[in-house]
Amino acid sequence: MRIFDFLTKISIPLDLVTAVLLLVILGVLFLLMWRMSKIGSSDKKLDELYFNIKQQIQFAIAPKFIEISLGVNDFVELALEIWRIEQRISKSIAIIPESQAKGLENSIQKLKRYLEKYDVEILDYKNQKFNEGLNLDVLSVEKDSSIQEPQIKETIEPTIMLKGQVIRKAKVILLTK
Repeated sequence: MRIFDFLTKISIPLDLVTAVLLLVILGVLFLLMWRMSKIGSSDKKLDELYFNIKQQIQFAIAPKFIEISLGVNDFVELALEIWRIEQRISKSIAIIPESQAKGLENSIQKLKRYLEKYDVEILDYKNQKFNEGLNLDVLSVEKDSSIQEPQIKETIEPTIMLKGQVIRKAKVILLTK
């Protein structure tokens, strides 16, 4: 107890000690609150980052079908009709005179270039290997023991794409073993 005897000899007013202690406590509380506000703002930044990443992932895995206006829908119908005309011409090419066949083929190619100018693609899957990831609807399945892998026998309607996004899915007949 003799060690702390010097404290009884110091004549510092009690009010001054209380004021200093109070200031120290307030300073510590201020530093803690300031530090907590910094942590809270970094949590907000993390929440914003998480939200942005979540939206980007949803956009990446969401189906890429877009709603189209009436004018674009007409444009898609035009693409479908161009494909149908091309199919009909290819079936009857043997009975059409060569000069007329070339003229029809040139007209079809001009129409297709017009569609390409506006980023419209027509995808025909006829005789291609069937893949589950393709954007198409299988209307029917036919059996054929001579084939090794499933393939598309016939395209009833092609896939129509606009600016890289599917507007209309293909309708096909599938051939399996």
